[in-house]
Amino acid sequence: MTENHSADLSPLFSREQSENAFASALNLFVGRGRRYTSKQVERATGISHRRIDCFRSYRSGHPDHRPLDMGAMLSLMSFLGPEFTSEWLAPVGQVAFHKPDGLDYDDIEDEARSFLEAKGKAHHVDSPAGRELSPCEREELRNRAIRLRAVA
Repeated sequence: MTENHSADLSPLFSREQSENAFASALNLFVGRGRRYTSKQVERATGISHRRIDCFRSYRSGHPDHRPLDMGAMLSLMSFLGPEFTSEWLAPVGQVAFHKPDGLDYDDIEDEARSFLEAKGKAHHVDSPAGRELSPCEREELRNRAIRLRAVA
């Protein structure tokens, strides 16, 4: 019989790392000079503006830090949208996007043509890295592929 070593395992990302990433993403969207004030977020989500501010202003372990439960986090993701959620998911190399209600085949065609045109230009002899892909071309193609996935 083998021994169970599950107690020795640890997650790839700790709760603290996850909360810190969430708070960093939240600070890009909420606060003075940002897209929303914490009061606007409170009205939209039902989460106290003081709790939001204590979460985003103080790191885990600080006496004034107030953690957010999963329901609050999902409420924030729902209100702030996939751009916010993608910022939170960035450390794990993932993105979020709205699930389309219906497919617009013209939008899919436009994004597909845009991707193929950029790919063709990137492999042209006169492109920055010749027939190879330069880092800036890889980034552009990556972003176009993401947009294509989002509309499909």
